[in-house]
Amino acid sequence: MYRRKSWIVLIAALALTLGLAACGGGEKELDLDQYFRQLEDINDSTQARIDILQEESQGVGVEIEPTRDYVDGLQAITKEALNDLKDLHPPAEARDAHDEFVAGLSELLALREALGDRLADLESPSELQTLLVEPDEPVTAATRRVDNARCQLQGIAGGNGIEVDLGCG
Repeated sequence: MYRRKSWIVLIAALALTLGLAACGGGEKELDLDQYFRQLEDINDSTQARIDILQEESQGVGVEIEPTRDYVDGLQAITKEALNDLKDLHPPAEARDAHDEFVAGLSELLALREALGDRLADLESPSELQTLLVEPDEPVTAATRRVDNARCQLQGIAGGNGIEVDLGCG
């Protein structure tokens, strides 16, 4: 039971890492303040979508169909977030951390899609339970990668006197 709940919490936590990537930017390089303001807007927008998904998700981790729907929802949020984040043109000071964040989210999307494929093949709740208690080191590593990049971005903002909450620390 504990492992199933931790897996569900991990899925939700992964979704929360997407909080930075739901709105797009322009075609020119942004200055630091513009960039971080857009990231903050992105965070708020994505968090609202995740909250709605979680509120509407009943039976996740217990029943196959609600779990599939939840993971499908997270995939959609991730895809949109990545597309929007790729549209941002960060200033040079934030570019490496931004690129690392995009790479980490891309990795999480691939892992989430693989989970969706595995869920599509399930036929019984016992198979779902077995899947959810399996340790998933790649997901943990990808989540750490995203969190590290997010904290790097938070540090860049703070180091330049820009107050934003990117959910780090």
